[in-house]
Amino acid sequence: MYMEILSRDPGDVDALKCALFAKMRRAEWGGALGFARRLREAEPGEVEWRLMEALLHELKGDLAEAERLFNEVLAEKPLLVRALHGLALCMHKRSEGPTVFEMLEKALQLAISEERVPEERNIKLLIAQMHVVKGQLDVASEKLQNLINEDPRDFRPHLCQGIVYALLDKKEEADELFDTYRSLVPDEFPDKSFISDVIQAARVESKDRLQKDFGSEFLSKK
Repeated sequence: MYMEILSRDPGDVDALKCALFAKMRRAEWGGALGFARRLREAEPGEVEWRLMEALLHELKGDLAEAERLFNEVLAEKPLLVRALHGLALCMHKRSEGPTVFEMLEKALQLAISEERVPEERNIKLLIAQMHVVKGQLDVASEKLQNLINEDPRDFRPHLCQGIVYALLDKKEEADELFDTYRSLVPDEFPDKSFISDVIQAARVESKDRLQKDFGSEFLSKK
């Protein structure tokens, strides 16, 4: 039906969204990219479509173009965590080594200097998660524990620390943290069902599989 609408009105935003998400559900990244570009043209002030375009380039394996687009967004919104996350993953996939953490540390210092407390905490969490992606579990665990100590009511570091413990085969400690996460996460949290799947994976899947999923999917669900 949305294709019929687009045949009559190629700029219909709702129909373009339907087409985009239909392509993404089928993992047709090239086709999805075309609709993301059309949405960007239709709503040039909407950062969502710029991020989507960058993400789709990453999924297609065009990491250089994805980096360029994420950097383009960050030039205007240097503390946008979704763009920082996307750029960090691209840099990791391109084996850019310590420059990933240099980039994130620069953003963290900017958040601190501007007293942007929510962004500061989000970037700290992202740094910890990138240590997980790189297999630096002890470093990640220490950073996550610091975040838990700073704000025990934030469910996110409890969840991430539970995943780290699962990767370290500390099942009892992981289960305790998952229970804490469940007691804190709001019922209306949009990705609650997805995270339940992540927790189940942490209990039964291999380390390599879970670590891969943590980087490629979980980080994007903040």
